[in-house]
Amino acid sequence: MKYAELAQKIVDFLGGKSNIRQVTHCATRLRFIVKDEAIINEEAIKQLSGVLELNKRMGEIQVVIGNEVQSVFYAVNQIVGEHKESSEKVQKKGNLISLVIDTIAGIFTPILPALCGCAMLQAVLVMLTTFNWIATDSSTYQIINYCSNVIFYFLPMLLAFTSAKKFGCNPFVAVVLAGCLLHPDFIAMTNSGTPLTLFGLPVTAASYSSSVLPIIIAIWVMSYVERFAERITPSFVKYFIKPLITLMVMIPLTLVIIGPAGAICGNYLAMLVAWLQEQAGWLVTIVMSVIAPLIVITGMQYALFPLVFQSLASLGYIVLMGVTGLPTNLGQGGACFAVALRTKDKEFRQLAVSAGLTACFGISEPALYGVTLKLKRPFWAVLASGFTGGIVAVIMGLRAYTFLSPGLMAFPGFIAGGVSNILAFVVCCIVSFVTAFILTLALGFDDHEETNDSKTMYKKERPANEIEETLLAPVTGQICELSEVQDKIFSEGILGPGLAIRPQEGQVYAPVSGTITALFETRHAIGITTELGTEILIHLGIDTVNLQGNGFQNKVVKGEKVNSGQLIATMDLDRLNELGYDMITPVVITNGEHVQIQQLAGGVATANTPLLRVKKGE
Repeated sequence: MKYAELAQKIVDFLGGKSNIRQVTHCATRLRFIVKDEAIINEEAIKQLSGVLELNKRMGEIQVVIGNEVQSVFYAVNQIVGEHKESSEKVQKKGNLISLVIDTIAGIFTPILPALCGCAMLQAVLVMLTTFNWIATDSSTYQIINYCSNVIFYFLPMLLAFTSAKKFGCNPFVAVVLAGCLLHPDFIAMTNSGTPLTLFGLPVTAASYSSSVLPIIIAIWVMSYVERFAERITPSFVKYFIKPLITLMVMIPLTLVIIGPAGAICGNYLAMLVAWLQEQAGWLVTIVMSVIAPLIVITGMQYALFPLVFQSLASLGYIVLMGVTGLPTNLGQGGACFAVALRTKDKEFRQLAVSAGLTACFGISEPALYGVTLKLKRPFWAVLASGFTGGIVAVIMGLRAYTFLSPGLMAFPGFIAGGVSNILAFVVCCIVSFVTAFILTLALGFDDHEETNDSKTMYKKERPANEIEETLLAPVTGQICELSEVQDKIFSEGILGPGLAIRPQEGQVYAPVSGTITALFETRHAIGITTELGTEILIHLGIDTVNLQGNGFQNKVVKGEKVNSGQLIATMDLDRLNELGYDMITPVVITNGEHVQIQQLAGGVATANTPLLRVKKGE
C-alpha cells in the first residue's frame, strides 16, 4: 500500500482529520492524540496492510508501522498538519508512573537520531584508531573527537528545547536558560575556585555538561513561571516583558537551587548505577535481557534513559539497553527466520524475513508485533534467547561504550572494550540468534495456508451459518440515515453500518442484552457487545466529547451486564441544544464487515421498540 493511501486510511479510521489533535512519531510508531476515542475503528486500523499493531496508552493512540514510519508520518502530516493543536492544548490522562514515562519519552525521543549519529561518529573514530588509519595526536582525530562529543556536551540545551515543547513553554527561552549553565564564562568562574554569589545568594560550582536532570527540572518549573508572566503582563508589552520576567526569575532559581539540586540527584543516580553494577550487575543484566521485549511493549524503555546517560557520564559505558537489549533483538531475528523457514504463506514469509533482518540490526518492533507476538510460541523462544544471551553477556563482561540501538549495527560501539569485548559481542549475538531459531522450530506455531490477504491468518473465524439479532431503539426520536450525520466517520460508514436517531427525550436504553464494553469518562458514548459478539456503539450527539461529560449521566459501569430495554444513560437535551450541539445519535455495528441490516421502523422511533434486524455470517 502506498504511503499516501495508508496515511489516508489511518486518518479516516481515526475519525478523520478533525478528530486528530496531535500527531508525532518515534522510531517505529505513529503517536496520535484524538478528541474522541469512541469513533475510532481500532480493528480496521490493525487490519491495514502496513500496520503491525495498535496500542492505547494514556489517551495516546500508537499505530506501530515499523521501519517506514517516517514516510507514513510525512504523508499523515500532509493530511492533518494544519489541524494539529499545539502541545500546550493537549493534555493526557493517566497514573503518575505513566505520566512520568510519557514525559521522558517526549523529551528524549526527538533527539535520538542526533544521539545515534554522534554515537556512530565515536564508533567510527574507534575503528579508525584501532586499525591505525589515523593517529590520536592528529588534527583529524581531534576534530572528529570533539564533533562526536558535541551532543553530549550540549545535551542540556537539546533537552531544554524538547522539554519546553513537552511542558508547553517557549523553547528558545528554554535554550537560553540552558546556555546559562554551559557558557564558557560561567565554566571559567566555577573552575577558578572563587566563591560565586548572585544577588548575595551562593552559586554552587557544578558542571552541567552532559547532565540530564537539572535542565529538565528547570524547564518544568519555567513552564509555570512563564504562565504566571503571561497572566500579569499587559498585552502591549508582553512581547519583551514576558521573557524578561521568565529569565529574571529562572536564572537565579536555576543557578542557586534547581541546578545544584539536580546535580546532587544526578550524583545519587550515578551512585545507584555504580552500586547496581557492582553488587547485582549479573542479575540485573540477565533479568533485563529476558524482559526487554516486555519493556518495549509497555514503552518503559524511555524511563531508563536517565540511567543510561548517567552511566555513560559516570562509568564511560552502559549495560542497560545497550547490552540488555542485544540478546532479545537477535532472538527476534532468529525466531523470525525460523518462522520464514516453516510458514507456507509466501507473503508472511517475506514479512518475517524483513522483520528478522530489521530486528538483527536493532529495531525489534516489526518482528515483535508483526511475527512473534502474533504467533505466541515464537515469543517464548525470544524470551529464552534473552536468558541465554544475558548469561553470555554476564560471563564475558560485555559492555557498550556508545548509545546505539542494540543490534549488529551497534558493533563499532563495542570495539573500545578491546578484543575480549568484541568476542563477547559476537558470541552473545550468535547464542541469542541460534537459541530463538532452534526453539521456534521445536515449539512450532499455528500456520495457515497461503491466502490472497497476508492478514487473513490473524482474522477471527466467523460462524458459517447466519445469526440474527434484533436491536431496539435506544432513544425516542426521528429516524435518519447515517448519511445525514455531519461527521464523516459515521456518514461514510467508516465505523460500520447502522442508523441514526434525532432524540426527542433524554432517556437512553440498552438496544440489546449484553455487556457494557466501552464507557468513556466524557459519558457521551456507550459500547455494548452481545453474547453472539455483535458490537454496538451508541454515540450521543456530534462533538459532544468537548463537553467533558456535562449534560450526560451514565447509569451503568464498564463490564456490567445489561438487559434489553434497561436504562443506561440520560442526557439533558434542553441544555445540550441550547449549547448548540447537534444531538443526532448514531447507532452503529462497529464489527459489521460481514453484517446485513434490515430497518424495522420508519419515521419516528419509540424507545424499546424494534429498530434493526442484524444478520451476521459469511
